[in-house]
Amino acid sequence: MTSNPADERMHPVGDAPAWSESYYFNFVDPDSEIAMFTRMGFRPGNGWADGLHAVYLGGDRVAFTYGRRDIGTDLSVYDDDLAAGQLRLTCVEPFQHWRIGYDGPAQDIADAAVLVERRKLRPDGWYRSVNLSMEIDFRAISGPHYASEASDTSGGKRGHFEQTGSVSGEIRIGDESYTVDGFGVRDKSWGPRDWGSGGTGKSSGPATSTPASPAPFVKWFSMNFGADMALGGACVRAADGVMRGAGWLYRDGVTQDLPEVTIESDYRPDSILHRAVRFHARAADGETLAIEGEVLTVCPTKIPTPGGATFVNEGLARFHCAGMTGYGISEHWHAVRMEGSSSD
Repeated sequence: MTSNPADERMHPVGDAPAWSESYYFNFVDPDSEIAMFTRMGFRPGNGWADGLHAVYLGGDRVAFTYGRRDIGTDLSVYDDDLAAGQLRLTCVEPFQHWRIGYDGPAQDIADAAVLVERRKLRPDGWYRSVNLSMEIDFRAISGPHYASEASDTSGGKRGHFEQTGSVSGEIRIGDESYTVDGFGVRDKSWGPRDWGSGGTGKSSGPATSTPASPAPFVKWFSMNFGADMALGGACVRAADGVMRGAGWLYRDGVTQDLPEVTIESDYRPDSILHRAVRFHARAADGETLAIEGEVLTVCPTKIPTPGGATFVNEGLARFHCAGMTGYGISEHWHAVRMEGSSSD
């Protein structure tokens, strides 16, 4: 599908109450293994935009931030004002150059696994308050790969694309400073967005319980093997329990579809936090890929839903494929039942 520079800007809002327009960026510095993911979403039906931003700082340590702002129903007024909290995104050149900036408070968390627990059950001192400042430039290596574009039942348009690029910049947290130089993937989505399972997957049980077999209903992934190879995509749980889906592969200047992808995962004992992943994929040209991933750190993020929450567990991972080593994000979505309020 031919890219359209207008897709870098806001789209007309459909009638669906859960309409969302969102921007996502990630990167990993392969030398230091310092990494980041950022998501900013505009939800006119709810009247707010939010920005979630996390930096992986080695080991299980992360810096985590979240902010909101009130918005109106005409999203076009925010084309040159992509901000939520202290997070700001700037399109320098469509499909070529974006800038991600943050300057404000953050939670410096020694062990990100604590985020899977309810706040009232977390130990004293589970984070320290610090100032996080960063300025990162994302420069595209490939053009965008469109995963979908269609009309929804409310008459609006929905779409999604992903794109690989190089990333460089500075991160400062407290009195620490990091210069980063690596690779990452960005995406853009617009249309109705339901963070619940929608009946597509099994519940993983209460967040503080010990589920025998975690059953995420979505697994999204992106990975970069230097400047010359990247891939991404998503799988959903099929009726037989296998996670199947599709994606894209960029190699040596050419992007092609991955029409068949499956993902298997291993988990920490008695936990919904994944620790290893295995990918099998077939490219459009017939090439097959087998990729093993070690999950270095999981940063859980929680989205309240009726009767519970959806945990989007963002795993920083090191990948191995045909003698190459790459880095990226392995993301698992779990629907979790929780007694009482899901927001505490």
